Parts: sequence; structure tokens; C-alpha cells
Amino acid sequence: MKSTIVTLAVFASILFTLFTHSQTATEEFDPLGEINDLPKMIRVQAEFIEMPHETYTGLMSKPRTSGNDSDLRAECAKLVKAGDAGILETMCVTALPGQSATTESISEFIYPTEYEPGELPNEINGEAVNGDHPIGSPPTPSAFDTKNTGSTFEVEAQIDANESIVELRFTPTLVYLTDIVNWGAEKAVGAAGPVEMPTFYVLSVKTGTTLVTGQPSMVAALSPKDEKGNTDPSRKVMVFIRADILTVGK
Repeated sequence: MKSTIVTLAVFASILFTLFTHSQTATEEFDPLGEINDLPKMIRVQAEFIEMPHETYTGLMSKPRTSGNDSDLRAECAKLVKAGDAGILETMCVTALPGQSATTESISEFIYPTEYEPGELPNEINGEAVNGDHPIGSPPTPSAFDTKNTGSTFEVEAQIDANESIVELRFTPTLVYLTDIVNWGAEKAVGAAGPVEMPTFYVLSVKTGTTLVTGQPSMVAALSPKDEKGNTDPSRKVMVFIRADILTVGK
């Protein structure tokens, strides 16, 4: 009898230890605690900052010795706050390392690219046309194209071996519809119709660069359009790129 009691006591002690251990393990369980190499993503941002050409020249007059332009971006922030510069556009996308990503804010503009000339028939339904009342068809669009207006940001990013450097290839693009040009019209009665083509203005950068994560770099300067849709050499658009490495689970 005494042996049975001792055995039961030992068994109860073992059960209590296992139960207590399981509760402690459950409370302290971290699903990411045993993962040493967490997956990473890369968030890339492009900024278009517009300012007078003289202001741009003043900012760039000092020699640059590094691709880190945090001080230059800070100066642009002061100009924007003072009303001496403006943020034209900001685009951002998060990509998996080694894979391409695209973000778009666009409006499709469909327009004719070719026209068939208008015609004046000699007869309609087998009856001759009175010369005093000519009847014709206007120029007819025969081919069309689509142009995306707005902003598009294409990115391909890769994390370098030391995990603080990002290798980038990117193309930020702004497209504006600036005008519809009338290239002429048929003058014959009954055949009047415009022959029109659109005019677009594009700001675009297509290049590659190497960045330290979290630090901006000024990668290009462009000339914006004026009110008439022509190039405005009196102003400049500075393009800044920044990449941040994001670790999943942190």
C-alpha cells in the first residue's frame, strides 16, 4: 500500500512539472524567435521638387563628394516650407528583392493616329448628286493609340551583401497632355471635320544607382513645362530617390 502511494506521488509530481512547463512555454512562445534570417522588402520613394533655376544652381554650387544627399534634401524642405519651392509629385512602391514593381496613377488618353480623307460621292443610291448640294464624308480616323497620362514608377531593387546597401534600377515618369493640335480640315460642304493630334509633355528618368538604406540621393534634374506646355528653362525639377530595407516581423 505504501509503495502504491509513493508511486502515485511521483506520477503526480511528473504531471505537475510537465503541465507547468507547457504553460510557461506557451506564454513565452515567440513564432519568430527561432528565425535568424527574417525576410526583407525594399520600399523605394521618388520625389519631384520644383524650384527656380537660380535656386537649383545655388544648391548645387557646392561640390558633392557622396551619394548621400540628406543635407540637400533638408535644404529643399526648407525651401518648400518657405514657399520658394514646391513638391510636384511623390511616388512610392515596395518591392521584393530582385523583383520588379510598378505603381501607377494614370488616365488613359485614346487618340487617332491616322485619318482617311473625306470623300465626295458622284451618286447616292444610284442617283446622281446635284452639284449645287454636294454631300461628302468627313475625314475618318483609321488607327488609334493610347497614351497613359499621370505618373508611373517602375523599380527593380536588390539588397547588397552587407544588407545596408540597395542596388536600384528605376524609371519615374510624369506625362501631361498639353494641347490638341488641329492639322487642318476638309473645306467641302458636308465633308467638314478636323484632323487633330495631341501633344504630350514628359518628365522621365531612367537610370540605376546605389543607395545606403534610409538616405536620399538626388539622381536627376529636369526642366518642367510652362503654362503653354513648352519647356520652361527658368525652372528646374530635382528628383530624389530613397530606399528603405524593411524586415518582416520586426
